[in-house]
Amino acid sequence: LTRRLKNIVEMYPEGTQQLSELIQNADDAKASVVKFVVSKKQHGTSSLLGQKMSEWQGGALYCYNDATFTARDFKNLSQIGQASKLEKLVTTGRFGL
Repeated sequence: LTRRLKNIVEMYPEGTQQLSELIQNADDAKASVVKFVVSKKQHGTSSLLGQKMSEWQGGALYCYNDATFTARDFKNLSQIGQASKLEKLVTTGRFGL
């Protein structure tokens, strides 16, 4: 799963495409609220599985929507990056997120 996520992130173009993807996901799920939160919090590094992970303990962008997470959503999450949209490079949602 982490390898698939890494590949998806590397395929994203620079710019706002990631935000559009998250908003589209919320819309597909019939959410009525979408919120983004930027955190500049720095996290500790003493309990990481590997030292290389320490550079990822900084700021983060969180996205929230009020849609209900379903069993189908969980199944889709377990198959992330395997969707047929992955082949369509101009489609919102093409990364299977």
